[in-house]
Amino acid sequence: MQKRNSKIYYSAGLISIILLPILCILYLKKNDAFTSYNSIKLKTWNRENYKEEIIPIINSKTFTVVNLTGNSNSDKAKLNAAEKRIKELIATKDSINGIRFHFEDKSEYWSFIKVLEILETQNAKFYVPYNNDIWFAYSSGEKKKTIFPVCGDFRRIIPIDEMKFKIEWQEIIEITKKFYLPIIAYGLMLFFTFKQIRNTIKN
Repeated sequence: MQKRNSKIYYSAGLISIILLPILCILYLKKNDAFTSYNSIKLKTWNRENYKEEIIPIINSKTFTVVNLTGNSNSDKAKLNAAEKRIKELIATKDSINGIRFHFEDKSEYWSFIKVLEILETQNAKFYVPYNNDIWFAYSSGEKKKTIFPVCGDFRRIIPIDEMKFKIEWQEIIEITKKFYLPIIAYGLMLFFTFKQIRNTIKN
Protein backbone atom coordinates (compact mmCIF):
# COMPACT_ATOMS: atom_id res chain seq x y z
CA MET A 1 0.00 0.00 0.00
CA GLN A 2 1.42 3.33 -1.11
CA LYS A 3 1.88 5.82 1.66
CA ARG A 4 0.22 9.14 1.01
CA ASN A 5 2.42 12.18 1.47
CA SER A 6 0.74 15.09 3.26
CA LYS A 7 1.86 18.67 2.73
CA ILE A 8 2.77 20.77 5.72
CA TYR A 9 1.90 24.45 5.52
CA TYR A 10 3.91 27.07 7.33
CA SER A 11 1.08 28.95 9.00
CA ALA A 12 3.36 31.64 10.43
CA GLY A 13 4.50 32.55 6.92
CA LEU A 14 0.93 32.71 5.66
CA ILE A 15 -0.08 34.95 8.54
CA SER A 16 2.93 37.18 7.87
CA ILE A 17 1.93 37.61 4.22
CA ILE A 18 -1.48 38.85 5.31
CA LEU A 19 -0.54 40.95 8.34
CA LEU A 20 2.74 42.59 7.29
CA PRO A 21 1.19 45.06 4.79
CA ILE A 22 -1.48 46.01 7.35
CA LEU A 23 1.12 46.52 10.08
CA CYS A 24 3.27 48.51 7.67
CA ILE A 25 0.41 50.89 6.85
CA LEU A 26 -0.45 51.31 10.55
CA TYR A 27 3.20 52.05 11.36
CA LEU A 28 3.47 54.65 8.60
CA LYS A 29 0.21 56.23 9.72
CA LYS A 30 1.37 56.40 13.33
CA ASN A 31 4.59 58.16 12.30
CA ASP A 32 2.79 60.72 10.10
CA ALA A 33 4.20 59.29 6.89
CA PHE A 34 1.07 60.41 5.04
CA THR A 35 1.10 63.98 6.35
CA SER A 36 1.26 66.59 3.60
CA TYR A 37 3.65 69.50 3.96
CA ASN A 38 3.50 72.81 2.13
CA SER A 39 5.77 75.82 1.90
CA ILE A 40 5.33 79.53 1.39
CA LYS A 41 8.09 81.74 0.03
CA LEU A 42 8.63 85.03 1.86
CA LYS A 43 11.05 87.90 1.50
CA THR A 44 11.63 90.90 3.72
CA TRP A 45 11.06 94.38 2.38
CA ASN A 46 13.95 96.63 1.50
CA ARG A 47 13.80 99.52 3.99
CA GLU A 48 13.70 102.20 1.29
CA ASN A 49 10.99 100.48 -0.75
CA TYR A 50 9.00 99.85 2.42
CA LYS A 51 9.02 103.56 3.25
CA GLU A 52 8.12 104.59 -0.29
CA GLU A 53 5.44 102.00 -1.13
CA ILE A 54 4.00 100.56 2.08
CA ILE A 55 4.06 103.35 4.67
CA PRO A 56 1.71 105.60 2.62
CA ILE A 57 -0.79 102.72 2.45
CA ILE A 58 -0.46 102.01 6.17
CA ASN A 59 -0.89 105.68 7.08
CA SER A 60 -4.12 105.83 5.08
CA LYS A 61 -5.77 103.12 7.19
CA THR A 62 -6.70 102.44 10.81
CA PHE A 63 -5.12 99.29 12.21
CA THR A 64 -6.14 97.22 15.22
CA VAL A 65 -3.02 95.89 16.93
CA VAL A 66 -2.90 92.21 17.92
CA ASN A 67 0.02 91.70 20.31
CA LEU A 68 1.30 88.12 20.38
CA THR A 69 3.23 87.68 23.61
CA GLY A 70 4.13 83.99 23.75
CA ASN A 71 1.31 83.03 26.09
CA SER A 72 -0.22 80.10 24.18
CA ASN A 73 -3.77 80.36 25.53
CA SER A 74 -3.91 84.13 25.17
CA ASP A 75 -2.36 84.11 21.68
CA LYS A 76 -4.76 81.40 20.46
CA ALA A 77 -7.75 83.44 21.65
CA LYS A 78 -6.39 86.58 19.99
CA LEU A 79 -5.75 84.76 16.71
CA ASN A 80 -9.24 83.23 16.69
CA ALA A 81 -10.75 86.68 17.18
CA ALA A 82 -8.43 88.15 14.52
CA GLU A 83 -9.44 85.47 12.02
CA LYS A 84 -13.11 86.36 12.48
CA ARG A 85 -12.28 90.05 12.09
CA ILE A 86 -10.30 89.42 8.89
CA LYS A 87 -13.19 87.42 7.47
CA GLU A 88 -15.53 90.31 8.32
CA LEU A 89 -13.26 92.95 6.76
CA ILE A 90 -13.03 90.96 3.53
CA ALA A 91 -16.76 90.21 3.43
CA THR A 92 -17.69 93.90 3.93
CA LYS A 93 -14.88 95.12 1.65
CA ASP A 94 -13.67 97.45 4.39
CA SER A 95 -10.83 99.47 2.88
CA ILE A 96 -10.41 101.75 5.92
CA ASN A 97 -9.60 99.34 8.72
CA GLY A 98 -6.92 96.69 9.00
CA ILE A 99 -5.07 94.47 11.46
CA ARG A 100 -1.47 94.67 12.57
CA PHE A 101 -0.03 91.50 14.08
CA HIS A 102 2.87 92.39 16.37
CA PHE A 103 5.23 89.65 17.56
CA GLU A 104 6.86 90.46 20.87
CA ASP A 105 10.27 89.11 21.88
CA LYS A 106 8.79 86.07 23.65
CA SER A 107 6.24 85.22 20.97
CA GLU A 108 6.51 81.69 19.58
CA TYR A 109 7.15 80.54 16.03
CA TRP A 110 3.82 78.73 15.73
CA SER A 111 1.96 82.03 16.11
CA PHE A 112 3.79 83.46 13.09
CA ILE A 113 2.87 80.39 11.05
CA LYS A 114 -0.73 80.60 12.27
CA VAL A 115 -1.05 84.22 11.13
CA LEU A 116 0.14 83.27 7.63
CA GLU A 117 -2.22 80.30 7.65
CA ILE A 118 -5.17 82.53 8.56
CA LEU A 119 -4.33 85.02 5.82
CA GLU A 120 -4.01 82.25 3.24
CA THR A 121 -7.21 80.43 4.21
CA GLN A 122 -9.14 83.71 4.22
CA ASN A 123 -7.69 84.51 0.78
CA ALA A 124 -6.22 87.83 1.92
CA LYS A 125 -5.04 89.87 -1.06
CA PHE A 126 -2.77 92.28 0.78
CA TYR A 127 -0.52 91.63 3.75
CA VAL A 128 3.00 92.76 4.51
CA PRO A 129 5.52 91.10 6.84
CA TYR A 130 8.07 93.64 8.04
CA ASN A 131 10.37 93.33 11.05
CA ASN A 132 8.22 92.06 13.95
CA ASP A 133 4.89 92.86 12.33
CA ILE A 134 2.51 91.58 9.70
CA TRP A 135 0.14 94.23 8.36
CA PHE A 136 -3.18 93.19 6.83
CA ALA A 137 -5.72 95.32 4.99
CA TYR A 138 -8.52 94.58 2.57
CA SER A 139 -7.68 94.84 -1.10
CA SER A 140 -9.94 94.37 -4.10
CA GLY A 141 -7.25 92.25 -5.68
CA GLU A 142 -6.71 94.51 -8.68
CA LYS A 143 -3.01 94.53 -7.91
CA LYS A 144 -1.06 91.37 -7.59
CA LYS A 145 -0.75 90.07 -4.05
CA THR A 146 2.79 90.26 -2.74
CA ILE A 147 4.12 87.61 -0.38
CA PHE A 148 7.60 87.88 1.03
CA PRO A 149 9.51 84.90 2.58
CA VAL A 150 11.58 85.27 5.71
CA CYS A 151 14.91 83.42 5.86
CA GLY A 152 14.13 81.07 2.99
CA ASP A 153 11.37 78.52 2.96
CA PHE A 154 9.64 76.96 5.91
CA ARG A 155 7.24 74.06 6.30
CA ARG A 156 3.86 74.09 7.96
CA ILE A 157 0.99 71.70 8.54
CA ILE A 158 -2.55 72.90 7.96
CA PRO A 159 -5.02 70.64 9.69
CA ILE A 160 -8.61 70.86 8.41
CA ASP A 161 -10.76 68.60 10.54
CA GLU A 162 -13.83 68.64 8.34
CA MET A 163 -11.79 67.59 5.34
CA LYS A 164 -9.74 64.98 7.19
CA PHE A 165 -11.56 61.96 5.78
CA LYS A 166 -11.48 63.24 2.20
CA ILE A 167 -7.78 64.07 2.47
CA GLU A 168 -6.92 60.64 3.88
CA TRP A 169 -8.98 58.89 1.23
CA GLN A 170 -7.27 60.93 -1.48
CA GLU A 171 -3.90 59.94 -0.03
CA ILE A 172 -4.88 56.26 -0.22
CA ILE A 173 -5.87 56.73 -3.86
CA GLU A 174 -2.58 58.44 -4.67
CA ILE A 175 -0.55 55.71 -2.94
CA THR A 176 -2.53 53.04 -4.80
CA LYS A 177 -1.83 54.75 -8.12
CA LYS A 178 1.85 55.00 -7.31
CA PHE A 179 2.29 51.40 -6.17
CA TYR A 180 -0.41 49.66 -8.19
CA LEU A 181 1.99 47.08 -9.70
CA PRO A 182 3.28 45.78 -6.32
CA ILE A 183 -0.28 45.81 -5.00
CA ILE A 184 -1.51 43.74 -7.96
CA ALA A 185 1.43 41.33 -7.54
CA TYR A 186 0.68 40.98 -3.84
CA GLY A 187 -3.02 40.34 -4.57
CA LEU A 188 -2.18 37.67 -7.13
CA MET A 189 0.23 36.04 -4.70
CA LEU A 190 -2.50 35.83 -2.07
CA PHE A 191 -5.01 34.54 -4.62
CA PHE A 192 -2.82 31.69 -5.89
CA THR A 193 -1.68 30.81 -2.35
CA PHE A 194 -5.24 30.39 -1.10
CA LYS A 195 -6.24 28.63 -4.33
CA GLN A 196 -3.46 26.10 -3.90
CA ILE A 197 -4.43 25.50 -0.27
CA ARG A 198 -8.06 25.03 -1.24
CA ASN A 199 -7.23 22.54 -4.00
CA THR A 200 -4.95 20.61 -1.66
CA ILE A 201 -7.64 20.36 1.00
CA LYS A 202 -10.16 19.08 -1.57
CA ASN A 203 -7.74 16.44 -2.80
